[in-house]
Amino acid sequence: MSEGLRARLEQRIPEVERRTFLRYSLIGMTAAGLGGFSVAAIGQLWPNVSGAFGADIAVGPAADILEGILSERRPLEFPAGRMYVTAWNPSVPGAVDSYGEHHVQIDGSNGLMALYQKCVHLGCRVPWCQSSQWFECPCHGSKYNKWGEWNSGPAPRGLDRFPSRVDDNGTLVVSTGTILTGPARTARVLQQEPEGPHCVDL
Repeated sequence: MSEGLRARLEQRIPEVERRTFLRYSLIGMTAAGLGGFSVAAIGQLWPNVSGAFGADIAVGPAADILEGILSERRPLEFPAGRMYVTAWNPSVPGAVDSYGEHHVQIDGSNGLMALYQKCVHLGCRVPWCQSSQWFECPCHGSKYNKWGEWNSGPAPRGLDRFPSRVDDNGTLVVSTGTILTGPARTARVLQQEPEGPHCVDL
C-alpha cells in the first residue's frame, strides 16, 4: 500500500478516543441488562401453557382416579400440580350447594375435588394422615377433614382448592391457574370425626 493511500485512509477513519469507547461500552451494557430484565419480566407475566403448575393439568382418567381413592382410602397426591385430588359425595346435604359449581360430579354419590396442598395458615405442605383420615399440618397443627374443611388449629379457613372438570375423553382436568378460597371455619358440610389416631399432636 502506497504512503499516499495509507495517509488518505487514516484521515477518513477517525481514531476512537478511550473516553468515547468507554461511554459506548457502558451504554451497550446498560441496554443489554435492561433488555434481559424486560424479557424476564414479560416471561413472568406470560401465561403458562405447558401443563405445569399455573395451567390446566390433565391428571388422568377420572373414573380410575376415583376408584383408586375409594379403594385405598386416601386422596391422590399430584406433586406436579401441588394438589391432592379427593373424593366427595354430592348426596351429603349442602354438598352440591357448596362444591357442585367448581368440582366434578361423577354420579349422585361420587365426585372429585382438587385441594391445594398448602396450609392456609403459613403455607406449609399439609400431608394426609391415613389413620385419622384427615389432612394434618405438621407445622402448627391445623387439621382439615378429607374434603379439606377446617376442623382445628390456627388456620383461618379450610384448604384452598382448584376448579376441575372432566373432558370429552373422561380425563380429569384441574385448573391450577385459579385458586378458590377455602370454605369458612363454620362451613363444615362433611361432619367427619377422626377415624383413628392423629399423626400430628399439636
